[in-house]
Amino acid sequence: MHDPKPPEMHAFSLVSLSLKHRKKLLIIGLATIALSYLFTSPFFITPLYKSTVILYPTSTNSISKVLLNNNLPSNKDLLEFGEDEQTERMLQILNSNKIRDRIIEKYNLFEHYNIPAGSRYRFTRLYDTYESRVRFRRTEYMAVKITVLDQDPLKASDIANDIAELFDSTMNMMQKEVAVRAFRIVENEYFNLRNQVRAMEDSLNTIRKLGVHDYESQAEMINQQLAIEIARNNQPGIKALYDKLELLSKYGGIYVSLRDMLEHERKQLSQIKARYEEAKVDATENLPHKFVVTNAFPAERKSYPIRWLVALIALFSTLFLALLILILVEQSKWSEKKNFNAISHQLNQLTRRIRQTLKTFKPAKPEKIEKSNQHNLSNMENSFNNTSLVRLVYRWRLHLAIITIAAALLGAVFSGPYFITPLYRSEAVAYPANINSYSDESETEQMLQILQSQDITDSMIARFNLMEVYKISPQYKYWRSALLEEFRQNVKVRKTPYEAISITVRDRDPERAADMANEMLRLYDQKVASLHKTKYKEVVDMYEMQLNKKQMVIDSLQNRLYQLATEHGLIDYGAQSQEVMRGYLRTIYGTTTANINTKAVEQLKKSIENHGGELITVTQMLVEESRTYVTIKLDYEQALRFYNASLTYSNVISKPFPSDKKAFPVRWVIVAFAALGALLISVLVIMLAERKNDLLGIRS
Repeated sequence: MHDPKPPEMHAFSLVSLSLKHRKKLLIIGLATIALSYLFTSPFFITPLYKSTVILYPTSTNSISKVLLNNNLPSNKDLLEFGEDEQTERMLQILNSNKIRDRIIEKYNLFEHYNIPAGSRYRFTRLYDTYESRVRFRRTEYMAVKITVLDQDPLKASDIANDIAELFDSTMNMMQKEVAVRAFRIVENEYFNLRNQVRAMEDSLNTIRKLGVHDYESQAEMINQQLAIEIARNNQPGIKALYDKLELLSKYGGIYVSLRDMLEHERKQLSQIKARYEEAKVDATENLPHKFVVTNAFPAERKSYPIRWLVALIALFSTLFLALLILILVEQSKWSEKKNFNAISHQLNQLTRRIRQTLKTFKPAKPEKIEKSNQHNLSNMENSFNNTSLVRLVYRWRLHLAIITIAAALLGAVFSGPYFITPLYRSEAVAYPANINSYSDESETEQMLQILQSQDITDSMIARFNLMEVYKISPQYKYWRSALLEEFRQNVKVRKTPYEAISITVRDRDPERAADMANEMLRLYDQKVASLHKTKYKEVVDMYEMQLNKKQMVIDSLQNRLYQLATEHGLIDYGAQSQEVMRGYLRTIYGTTTANINTKAVEQLKKSIENHGGELITVTQMLVEESRTYVTIKLDYEQALRFYNASLTYSNVISKPFPSDKKAFPVRWVIVAFAALGALLISVLVIMLAERKNDLLGIRS
């Protein structure tokens, strides 16, 4: 008896099968199309209208550097489009909760999206709906496309245009936080330096009132007149000039130091004033940060759902499923027929063997029995291999259904709060600010490394008492390793695709999760400020030590000049040497030697010969030391300004907020995996049991 051949599945057989059941397939297709159009009607699915805005970021962010700075490179232009970095920054800011929250508030999206005020996960539902209907992406031309879907076409266009406008205000608000602080620092420095300049000017005016107006010119003129009065032997005039020289020697060094310092301070004041004006512009003025290529307009035709596409996909899916079912039915019929023929054939063979045994009463040889058993085993294996898995599942459908439902229920029970503590997630997104790279890393990578530092981790553990929160006993041998591992699992710091930093915190208390994310940012600012202040303190101490040393040198030089003036009458080497030589020559060759104070000329000549070189050296050293002192003082004041500055080192794009819906565990995922796993394992066990039963039946 021959077994029927199995139906072969190829293109012609599928066509013949389709023609055979064409009426059924036609009815199924028409019903599918009708149901698709019915369930995609406005009664079941709210139609959505689409509006889009396309915009480019600008290449510059600082107003002062574009408009006021003459040293700006020629490749920077106010009208230049931004590149990859600016586009990524724009995408990150558009995705921030600052823009999202302002749109939600302006358009009252809770009511617009039909989310009840007392619903359990109202914020989560709102944010999910917002993210599904408001999307941002980068185009192939490096622009940014804002797409908004809404049931009201006018509101869709308004939301899209408002998001584009809010980008400017959000950027300006973020920059103002930094610019205003920088402006306050520069403003304080500018007014302090201006007050110092005024104090120096007042000191110079006081010295001028005492009679010191121009040290060099006065010294020259007094020495010239002194030589004349000495030649005339005018004792009252000589005494008056010596009084002026004594006054000049007493205040001349101070005058020179103040004058030189004032000159340098005025130059520094001019530079700081320029920076003050730039910082003032950055803190008070606004510039657009985008170029709008395409504005949004109310759509005339809905964009979702596309009814013909839904109907087409449903039609093809339904026909494919119907054909698959028909194929399985045909295979099942053939398998049942083959199994029936195989069983009938085995029964006939067994009947003939029994009749032969009864006739001969001779036992069969063991070799023949073994051969017959092997033949039967082979037939049963072939029969089992050809048995459809669908028939096996159908036969055990009740058992499998019970096992699957039980696994799903157990998954739901064991993923409940009694067994798994629910965790809420809070996230903060920020960009680094006011920092420079230490080596080849970017500012974002530097921020990432600092946030992952052990200092911040220990501060977070101590601040929120995480040992008690994570229920880790201090008596446990490896409590610290367990604590750090738990912290790293619940606090994630990573770099976003837009070169920002995302801080994600999971905790069973949503308020604490948000507080921990905020505390991470605060600790980051504190850590960077500590690093900067440590280095600036070293620089400030170094400059203070140099200033003290320079001041001591200047004081000693001024004292020596005073001694040279009071003890030896030396004020200005050039003027005094010239007048001494005139008097000396008149003494030798002149005809009016009676009017020349030869003794005084000889004494001044001797003082110049003995101490003139020292006077020149001390005067030049005083000038150079004064200039060096001013330069060091400027560097010192700049380092001191940064040391005392109170800056933040992050621009927060999205602030963390307490979540109203848990993020872990995702119960439907656990239930789905538990049910699917139990079903697969049950099918495998049933297949093995069926095979074992067949083998035992053959051996018996």
